[in-house]
Formats: sequence, structure tokens, C-alpha cells
Amino acid sequence: MTLSKFHCYMIGVGGQGVIRGTHILADAALAEGHPVRTAETHGMAQRGGSVSGYLRFGKDVHGPLIPKHGAHIIIALEPSEALRAIQFANQDTYYFISSAPILPLSIYQDRKIKYPNVDSVKQELRKITPHVYSIDALKLAEQAGTEKALNVVMLGFASSSGSIPLKRETIEKSIEKFVPAKALPINKTAFQLGFEQGGKINE
Repeated sequence: MTLSKFHCYMIGVGGQGVIRGTHILADAALAEGHPVRTAETHGMAQRGGSVSGYLRFGKDVHGPLIPKHGAHIIIALEPSEALRAIQFANQDTYYFISSAPILPLSIYQDRKIKYPNVDSVKQELRKITPHVYSIDALKLAEQAGTEKALNVVMLGFASSSGSIPLKRETIEKSIEKFVPAKALPINKTAFQLGFEQGGKINE
């Protein structure tokens, strides 16, 4: 059966690998024969600003931008960024969130400002969809060998849940294309650690 359309929105802050993560999934979708459209937006990425990647694939996809409330999955590499993506969510959207916050400079400068914790973020998101899941992807990335592999941990987490219509083997081959050879063993471990966590969602 030919896939009609699938929409993935990935969001995080500069330096987390949002765009690379989007490109990995886009490459995997192409490898499986799907028409693919992508787009990206950058805030003040070099200063920790918000960065997002749009991925759409399937026979009925004709443009790169995901319509409002049109995401099948949202992968957020930082909790507060998950809230920024809420405009793309609907009652059937699957949310995958890295629970480790990246505090902006304003929080350090003004202690009166409260930064949302992951539980409050999930509570807010569950007003829209019941499918909200989080893991400490930073801890798993560090366990694999480097915090820079957080995006790959999240790819493993999301893909093993069954919510991405792409084969694990295809995604892993795409990771090999986009990750430097010397970092590949770490990223393979990172993907596996995330995959193991995602497999527990439906248990």
C-alpha cells in the first residue's frame, strides 16, 4: 500500500542536531521510495535559539510546511520547545520529548522567572493529545558516549514506538550517511538505547 502522507515536526535549540535529525529521517523516507518535502526554521541558533525541522512524505504531499494541527509526530529535544510546537498537534499526534531542560540566560539573570518542568509540559500537552512520552535522552546520549547524540537517541525512541512508518534498518543506514565515521559507534549505541525505551511505550 502506498503511503498517503506523513508529517514529522522536530524542534529544539541551536546545537542539538534538529536539522540533522530531520535530514536522517528524510533520507530514510527517500530510500523507501516516498516523495519527500522538508523545510527548516532557525531562530538565533548559534545562541541557543529555537530551531525546527519540517518533514513531510507520501504520495499526497506537495509542499514542505506542515499545516496547523497537522503533525503525526512531534519530536522535541527540549521540554519548553515541545510547547512551542503545540500549534501542530492534534488529538492523534504522538509527542516524544527529551526531558532535560536547556535553561535560557534570562533564567540565570532573573531567579524569579520560573522555567516549566517536563511534568507540567506533559500535563499541558495532554489537554490536546494523550500520546505524550518523555525520556532523559541527555542521560542516554552521555551513556552512549556524547551528549551530541541526543538527537539520535530521540530518533530511536520515536521509531521503536511504531509511530514512524519507516523500517529501523533504513533509518540506521541513513544515520551512517549523516554521522562522521569516527562517531558512528557512539550514534549506533545512542539509537539502540533510545529504541529500547520506545519499545516500552506499548507494553
